[in-house]
Amino acid sequence: MKLNLLLALALVVAGMYILVLRRQLEAAQMRGEMYREISARLDRRVTELTSK
Repeated sequence: MKLNLLLALALVVAGMYILVLRRQLEAAQMRGEMYREISARLDRRVTELTSK
């Protein structure tokens, strides 16, 4: 009985940990996309300024 409860608790904790890791991964991916977008905008702006 105690073993089943302990295993169920471990499964719940592992599931919560997985959810936290997935959210952190999604946040990191979003930051990466924002940095790439900003970098592309800056590159276009530099190109515009140097071509004039």
